[in-house]
Amino acid sequence: MARGDLALVLMAAGKGTRMRSRLPKVLHPVCGRPILMHALELGRELGATRRIVIVGSGEAEVREALAGQDVELVRQTEQLGTAHAALATRAALADHDGPVIVMNGDHPLYRPATLAALRDTWQEKKAGLAILVTELPDPHGYGRVLRDASGRVARVVEEKDCSDAERRVREVNLGAYCADRRALFELLARVGNDNAKREYYITDLVELALSSGHSVESSTAADWRESLGINTRAELAQAESLLRERIAAQLMADGVTLTHPETTFVDVDVRIGEDTVLAAGVTIRAGSRIGSGCRIEPGVVIEGATIGDDSHIKPGCFFERGVRVGSRCEVGPNAHLRPGADLRDDVRVGNYVEIKNSVLGNGTKADHLSYIGDADVGEGVTIGCGAITVNYDGAKKTRTTIGDRAFIGCNSNLIAPVTIEPEAYVAAGSTITKSVAGGALAVARGQQRVIEGWRKKRFGDGSHE
Repeated sequence: MARGDLALVLMAAGKGTRMRSRLPKVLHPVCGRPILMHALELGRELGATRRIVIVGSGEAEVREALAGQDVELVRQTEQLGTAHAALATRAALADHDGPVIVMNGDHPLYRPATLAALRDTWQEKKAGLAILVTELPDPHGYGRVLRDASGRVARVVEEKDCSDAERRVREVNLGAYCADRRALFELLARVGNDNAKREYYITDLVELALSSGHSVESSTAADWRESLGINTRAELAQAESLLRERIAAQLMADGVTLTHPETTFVDVDVRIGEDTVLAAGVTIRAGSRIGSGCRIEPGVVIEGATIGDDSHIKPGCFFERGVRVGSRCEVGPNAHLRPGADLRDDVRVGNYVEIKNSVLGNGTKADHLSYIGDADVGEGVTIGCGAITVNYDGAKKTRTTIGDRAFIGCNSNLIAPVTIEPEAYVAAGSTITKSVAGGALAVARGQQRVIEGWRKKRFGDGSHE
């Protein structure tokens, strides 16, 4: 871009005491992504060549959360205010040639276009400083933007330092600033702490820029709801609601049917194909991928799973992270697919079936009340009601192999490690401890005894309690 590459600086060093949480405020999730990660994603979408996070309180947790990310961390040694925090990045950006956007790390709702407009305002108007503003219905808690008689920005006053008249101003500063690196740090170095809290406020940049002969321009966020910063649990819930509304609107625009958007919860980073229908009460977590033409019924929870085209997930199912379901499958109601469950195409899994770390081949069916764990199941297999693979001996887990077109009767126990070869049959009620050859029938039951007249001998001729 003109005037150099962009650097994004996120202030995330505050304690966030109003959250009343052991978890740093910026790591609380909004729609499946930590607050701070939403802000970092903005930098990626804006094409920022540098993304810097200022850490302080909760530093260890933030560093752990950002491990492996293309992000630079700068430490604020003392909590002396926002200008002091931003100034801590001066050494890291000493060689940067271009604009810097500095913003709070607790704003998860900005759209990329909003910050792009801030950058473009700075660039096109050749401003010394550009700030992001909006008008709020209730500006409580925000610094007010005060303008001169010509309508130009004159200064920003923190609410604690506002007069009664200034508090009535509804145009607020949103805490995002764009300036050339040299001008930014020149101004930050001059910020004082002559205010009610004796802190170094980054909002003082406006007056300092104007007094130094720099022009100050403003860029307005068209939708004030984007500006929501998070300081409390109530604001966290509000941000979640607003972002879910945005996600739902985009899904419907992309050809997905939501029968009741108000109760459908879809995280960020979810992909869903056209003509899929999400019923009321569905929850789909970040990382999930769902094909086209699927039906996801009420009460289904999908946590980072992949589902192919034209599959039907019936009410009450729970898919854990990493589960894979192929195309044209039927699952549920009330099935539980745990990590490592891999259902190939045309598989049918019924009510109260649990599958863990197992592959079910094309066309296999397990219609109800079965447990399939640590198993390799071939194509066209039938698994009867109540059949289980016994995979754990109290010390280790071992696998069961079931070949193509095998038949496992109801209430059978397959004691791993064991192999049921293709087209073998296991009779209902059997406990199988040895492999079964292809085409054979295995029957492993205790011998049935019938004791004639037992009831009369036990209870006599009368009734019994």
